[in-house]
Amino acid sequence: MISGSTFAQRYISPTTFTAVNTTTNVIYGNNISVLSGTPTPSNLIMDVYEPAGDVLTARPAIIILHTGSFLPAVANGQATGKRTDSAVVAMCVQFAKKGYVAVAVDYRLGWNPVSTNQDVRTGTLLNAVYRSVQDVKNCVRFLRNDAATTNTFKVDPNKIVVGGFGSGGYTALAVATLNKVSEITLNKFIDFNTLPLTPFPYVDQSVSGNFDGTNVTTLNNPTPSYSTFSSTVNLVFNIGGALGDTTWLEAGETPIISMQTSKDPFAPYKTGNVIVPTTGEFVVEASGSYEIAKRQKKLDANAIFNKLVFSDVYTTKANANSAGIPALYPFITPAPTGSLNCMGAGTAPQIEQGSPWDWWNEAVFIASYNAYSSTTNGAIVNCLKKTDNPDMSATKGRLYIDTIQGFLTPRIACVLGLVSTCQYVGVNENTADASNISIYPNPTSSDINFTISGGKTISTVKLFDATGRLVANVANVNATDYKLLNKNFNAGLYFAVIELSNKSVITKKVMID
Repeated sequence: MISGSTFAQRYISPTTFTAVNTTTNVIYGNNISVLSGTPTPSNLIMDVYEPAGDVLTARPAIIILHTGSFLPAVANGQATGKRTDSAVVAMCVQFAKKGYVAVAVDYRLGWNPVSTNQDVRTGTLLNAVYRSVQDVKNCVRFLRNDAATTNTFKVDPNKIVVGGFGSGGYTALAVATLNKVSEITLNKFIDFNTLPLTPFPYVDQSVSGNFDGTNVTTLNNPTPSYSTFSSTVNLVFNIGGALGDTTWLEAGETPIISMQTSKDPFAPYKTGNVIVPTTGEFVVEASGSYEIAKRQKKLDANAIFNKLVFSDVYTTKANANSAGIPALYPFITPAPTGSLNCMGAGTAPQIEQGSPWDWWNEAVFIASYNAYSSTTNGAIVNCLKKTDNPDMSATKGRLYIDTIQGFLTPRIACVLGLVSTCQYVGVNENTADASNISIYPNPTSSDINFTISGGKTISTVKLFDATGRLVANVANVNATDYKLLNKNFNAGLYFAVIELSNKSVITKKVMID
């Protein structure tokens, strides 16, 4: 049990709880895997990390997705690719010690990176991402079903966040943005090389299932599907990875926090080509953290982060490298110097660091690779893996995890409404215009009235909820009085953003009860 003073620091302090309870190998569902080449039902597994001694029965949940290029660890030529990756475990433990429920999730893997046919590479990768999104959404519904029944894991069903490393970042971003047929039928996602047959999209929903993965098709049979529960989440974050196309991003969608090394060799930080790590073959053009955050800002899709003010060292560092784009943390890693002598592979040049937060047990990986490949090449493969992380160590990785947590947790806590210490900008009560704006009744359970005096008129009224979602947008008001109808808005804190005829913009808090 924790004291009242400690409880006040919950969700922010790294030492709110000193110990963590872990429940491993929890089956959250079953679905069809194509990893072996033959569609086969496969259990979906997760590990759950909880703060030891916690008395709360409804806690926010953070779902963490591992990296691995959508192939199993070792088979992908990498030491990472499991829910037990060191970085994943460290993230989950830190979240749990802050008072969250952290969930490390496995998702379905499998695509064909070695095909000589670019359509096969692109199509199978896109389908791999699509299946992983379905699985994550199934996990979200599992947690909500658990909260409504046995409440084994004591998750607040209204406060769920998804984040991922590397390829898990691809999935997290798609969870937030991939929700329309038009988004999977862009020209870049269609096979035009089947002529004279009709071109067809790489993702065929009649085969792969719907976006939530709740229907039964040839390659989608969720058991159970928990289909009566919502698949939506409050926030996503990516640590590396990229977005299939920036047009997937739209105003009013889930807020996103992006972190990535600025010269990531495996996923573009801006817009660029995704390549097969082992062969260098082109797969698809994608957009990374910089382009994501920039477009979010342009669309005002991350409105909550446009209004929040942070003065911590992590924000200061992020702002110094992000061109002032909110909710973006670029990691500027040291430039590589020299080469590594990888024995039988010869001298391997070092490349820019893509995942400096990763670390692994080298002896275990070498032995695992030798057993998998029936060779003695494990030491060579391990060396090649270190070319973008030559000083890999637990100490280094944990320092990066600390930075990631320091940037993430205050923003998560504010978006979820977990703390009362969040500072907002835009509510400039000292300006003449702000003092002339009246909002009534406030709090309200009915319609919201806006009135401006001082010779100006109201041009636009926008209403955002506490997560930054745009729930109302009225343009061309051009009046001194306006009534915003209450369209069954949920109770809670909202932000009214009012643009006046003189182009000044004022933000005011509105409470709906």
